[in-house]
This record gives sequence, C-alpha cells and structure tokens, in this order.
Amino acid sequence: MKKIGVLGLILLLFSNCAPTLKHPQLPKEAIEEERKKQEEVALFTYLEREERVYRVGLPLLKGALNFYNKKPGISFGVIVHSKNFYKKGQLEIIQKKYLVEDIPTVLYLHPDFGAYKSGLKINDKILQVEGKKIKNIADFSKVINSIDEKKERVEFVVERDGEILKFDVPVAKICPLSFKLIVDPQMRDTINAFTDGKTIFVTPGLLRFLQSDNELALVLSHEIAHAVLDHVQKTMGNKIVGSIFDIAIAITTGINTYGIFGDLGSLIYSKEFEKEADYLGTYILAVSGYDITNAPDLWRKMAAEYPGSTKDVFLSTHPSTPERYILIENTVKEIKEKIEKGLPLKVEFKK
Repeated sequence: MKKIGVLGLILLLFSNCAPTLKHPQLPKEAIEEERKKQEEVALFTYLEREERVYRVGLPLLKGALNFYNKKPGISFGVIVHSKNFYKKGQLEIIQKKYLVEDIPTVLYLHPDFGAYKSGLKINDKILQVEGKKIKNIADFSKVINSIDEKKERVEFVVERDGEILKFDVPVAKICPLSFKLIVDPQMRDTINAFTDGKTIFVTPGLLRFLQSDNELALVLSHEIAHAVLDHVQKTMGNKIVGSIFDIAIAITTGINTYGIFGDLGSLIYSKEFEKEADYLGTYILAVSGYDITNAPDLWRKMAAEYPGSTKDVFLSTHPSTPERYILIENTVKEIKEKIEKGLPLKVEFKK
C-alpha cells in the first residue's frame, strides 16, 4: 500500500507539469504514410549527393594522372547497383525510379566518360564485360579490376527492355581512388573531407556547405593530392618514429608517456603536407578543366564558418585560412602565367 501511495504522489507531482494545449490528433495511418515519404526523400537525397561527388570527382581522378607515378586504374564512368545494396524497405523505394535486380544494373553514367558516350543508359542490365559473364556486383568489380590499363576499348553486353545490345566502350585511365559519402551520425553534419590514401571520404555537411561544384572540386582535388603525394603513409611513418621514443622511454625509465611522442610525430610536417596538397590540388583542378579563378575564396568562406581558423595555432595540423588563401591565390597566378606562355602545367619536386 505504501508503494501505491508513493506512486500516486509521484503522478500527482508530474500532473502539475503536464501539457495544457489542445492539438490535432495524429492518426497512425497518416504518420506511417509520412514516414514512408521521408524515407524516400532520405534515400534519393543520399543518391543525389553520392552522384554529385562522383560527377565532380571523377574528372579530377583523370586529371591527377598528370602527377601520378604509380599504376593507374581504369574507369568507364559508370556506377552500378543491385538488390543486395538495399534493405527491404529501401528496395521498395528505389524500384519506383530504377530497375534493380540481382545482376548489376546501371545507376549512373558520367557524361564525359566512355559508357555514356558509347550509348549505355540508366537501368541497363550488365550481362557481360570483356566476354566474361556478370552474375553480381562482385563479378563486375573483379572483371573491371582485371582489365589491362593498356586496352583502349572493352565490350559491354547489356539487356535493355528485353533486347540484347553490345557496346564498344572506351577505357579511361584514372588515379585508382574511390569516393565515399559518410553516413555515420557522429560525422555526417561536420564540414569535412579526408582520405586514407585509397578512398576520399566526404560528409553530407560539406556538400550542404559547398553549393558550388567548383568549390567541391577544389576540396576533392586537395584530398586527391594528399593521396598522390603519399601523405597518409608519410604521416603514419612519422607517428611510428615518435612511438619508438615512447617505447624507449617506458623501457629505460618506466615512465608512461601516454603516446605523446607518437602524437607529436604525426604532427611533424602536417602543415607542410597541407600546403603541398593545396598547391598540387589547384594544379589538378586546372588540368581537369575546372575554373580556378575564384578558388582562393573558399578559405574566406571557411573562415566565416570557423573564425578561429584565421589564427596560426602552434601544434595545429592545418595552416591558417589566410595562409591557405594566399597560397592558392599565388598558385592560380602561377598557373595562369604558364597557360599564357604556353608552358605545361607541371609541378617541381625537391631533389
């Protein structure tokens, strides 16, 4: 009885803080219908953003080959998908707009690359590539990755509206990098892009912030430059050297440094790496056909969003936004002078 009395007292206390306004009832059927609409908006918005990154970024991967000294990758400018890409609810949504089956079908075609120019279309079923049967996405990726970059054209066999068609698709050489849109809730709203040396990661927050494709291209070219210059591997190497000091101190003195030398090691040259990526990234932007005239303005826009970035902070991993503005401004002048003089757009490496 005492427990009932205490519970009643608690309910009485809460009743004094209860809502007081009358409002329309919320029918479960209407809520469910709206939920489906919002899930549809969310999925197609994700695909639109992914396609934007690919559309802007793929020409940069081609242009970056001018500065890449390793084995290139190849591209036909096509994105494919299949049923196993989607959850059950998503599959019902995506099939309102696209043909999605167990075998790969075309989701997107870049207008400047071979697949589109040779006549492939959205929703084509990919049956064969280079004479090899395609049953799933894994087959498609395996065949594409096995194609010799020296080949100039590759045969695609597709099914379109029940008709079997063959296309002779030109091969384009690119830097072997990929793009990925981040969906992690903890990161998606940040204004950020980064690379692990193999993939360029982009947040939805960055895409909302950069309304101009030219601005997005500058950011992507910066990350591509990091990969071309092996900055990720060099940073890890510096961290390992610093960690050796952490270990040595722990062994000889018994003092736990908590990885401070490893962290300091990863900071060594980090600002210089960023400057290199800004410099080379602007060149990649230019050779890829993008307008570089207003490229420096991105850093004024970034400073407005992050006022603290205007200061040169010791131990920061990035230069200040004024430094980055002036560096890119001078690089744009350098590139335009070379174009006017008919000189090749090349960069010099230290000996």
